[in-house]
Amino acid sequence: MTDTLSFRHDLARKRFIGELNGTEVAYSEIDPVGADAILIKHTEVLPAHEGKGYGSALMRAFFAMAKEQSKVVIPVCPYAAAFIRKHPEYIPLVRPGYPL
Repeated sequence: MTDTLSFRHDLARKRFIGELNGTEVAYSEIDPVGADAILIKHTEVLPAHEGKGYGSALMRAFFAMAKEQSKVVIPVCPYAAAFIRKHPEYIPLVRPGYPL
């Protein structure tokens, strides 16, 4: 069996979720802000799945979704902000003027 990491936006729970073979392993709590922005409040990798790169994969997929939807991101989540600082290619997706 090959492990498959997939991602989905759960609108009802206001979460962007990473799942491994259908089981939630990581998530970010998010909220829309107006018509053009997404606030990312908190990111968590479930304890049994820490240290496997799922948090980074979740961030990459989240930013891909934001870009696809032409949204900017407001990263109040410390993990998301640190990820952006480490991967400056995502800075253009941050709301202009938002401090990292």
